[in-house]
Amino acid sequence: SDAIVEIPLSLYWDEWSRCIGSRYQRDHLYRVGRLDSCSRQWQDLKTAMRAKFLQYKDPDTCRKMMDNTFYKKRTTISPTAGAIWEI
Repeated sequence: SDAIVEIPLSLYWDEWSRCIGSRYQRDHLYRVGRLDSCSRQWQDLKTAMRAKFLQYKDPDTCRKMMDNTFYKKRTTISPTAGAIWEI
């Protein structure tokens, strides 16, 4: 359980970059009616950076931090959950 946790900073950077991109914002505006603040992706990126500093000092805390990210929670449910509406 004290094994070093891999922190894919580039994954979280890519998720945040994708979110702030014009194509994603356009799609989100169309689907939801407003722009996405991308605060969840930004929070994930900050969490990943904090965890990166802790990965050798406290791997268990680091693992818990990464398990509580929006990305981790989002990838465990259907990618279309909440994105499909009734007509």
